[in-house]
Amino acid sequence: MYSEGKVVDSRLKTLDYSSIALWFSTGFFLGNRHFYSNRGYKLSELGPNIEWFHSPRNITFNQALDEFTHLFESVIHSKVKGRKIILPLSGGLDSRTIAAALSKINVKPIVISYEFEGGIKETEYAKKIADIFDWEFKPFTIPKGYLWNKLNEISLINNCLIDFTHSRQMAVIDEISQYGDLLLSGQWGDVLFDSPGIESNASIENQVRFIIKKIVKPSGLELGSEIWKYWNIPGEFEAELYKEIKKHLSEIKIGNSSSRVRAFKSKHWANRWANEGLKIFTSRNEMLIPYYDDKICEFVCTVPEKFLSNRKIQIEYIKRISKPLAKVSWQKYDMDLYNYKYFSSIYLPLRIGRYIKRIVKEKIINVRPIIERNWELQFLGEENEVHLKKWLFDNSQLNKIVPARIVEEFFRKFKNEDKIKYSHSIGMLLTLSVWSKNFWGKK
Repeated sequence: MYSEGKVVDSRLKTLDYSSIALWFSTGFFLGNRHFYSNRGYKLSELGPNIEWFHSPRNITFNQALDEFTHLFESVIHSKVKGRKIILPLSGGLDSRTIAAALSKINVKPIVISYEFEGGIKETEYAKKIADIFDWEFKPFTIPKGYLWNKLNEISLINNCLIDFTHSRQMAVIDEISQYGDLLLSGQWGDVLFDSPGIESNASIENQVRFIIKKIVKPSGLELGSEIWKYWNIPGEFEAELYKEIKKHLSEIKIGNSSSRVRAFKSKHWANRWANEGLKIFTSRNEMLIPYYDDKICEFVCTVPEKFLSNRKIQIEYIKRISKPLAKVSWQKYDMDLYNYKYFSSIYLPLRIGRYIKRIVKEKIINVRPIIERNWELQFLGEENEVHLKKWLFDNSQLNKIVPARIVEEFFRKFKNEDKIKYSHSIGMLLTLSVWSKNFWGKK
């Protein structure tokens, strides 16, 4: 299983090599797999954990909207009474839909929002929403290099089951948690109330290929393939990845492709990736995730797919509750919920103008590029590089699993070829390094 004349550490025999290679490619473990060959994955208790099905009813869109309104508001209203609410808001629709529901009852949440240092002004959207309802607003800035002082604590929270490059809330969680005792999250609304974008009658083979495109990162696939060969695992890595995803997809007994893909993402991606990130919040506060409620998920299973596509239900719900709320721009388009549909038509010249303005700033007058991704705060710059290199190159435990030459190869590609592409593989190597030092061989 291992080569190149290494001194064999007895702990190497405990590792599930094929599982770790697959983990490199996706950023989370599939099925019940883990770092160890003799230890199963313990699912988070956050959910959703229903038995997914597809049974669309013969109802109108207005009927579906009425049902969603009653159901969504009931889920939220029944659990927020007497609580001090923390409401994270962004420029998206999921948290805004929660804000609409809260606006109908006598609840005054503390609205929090954060943005990257040197990044897009994301908190502007949240402030506008808070101002509409006269809610208290607390903005935060995620500073550069915040990761390194928080790394060990994050590893204890998520056990290194996912990489650390998506955990920006860790930078401000202590400040956020003091504002209330129940935090409301809009997690997973975009998956439930949108169509995944696959033909409803796609073959199982096409469904597998579609999911691979969604969950597998190019440099993760490259790293997984490289380490697969180094470990001398029988067979081809990509064939094993295909086989593994097909196995889990086939266990979902749903004929409609869109519904089946949604169920796969909810059973695997939500439980094994998204929920591990949410543990940062639950390490400090109780959490309510309305879109994880069994009744909401079962409702989605009975709604015609055409009503779920393009966020129709959420958009119309927000417009029904509050016109001012619907008039706040949707960050994805930088247009409100009445005009976003014209994003690719009559507003095309506006989009082109904005793009040209950004290029002029960045390329001609040498304004620093806007920080758009979490890893840019964590990995870029001299100080970040010092910390990153320490974990990648000064940890002998990591090199017992992954040889230094492979680590060096992917770091070189990150530095010199394509930072965006290789940020994922660097994040996974960093995570494995922390795991190997803090957890490997320990009870």
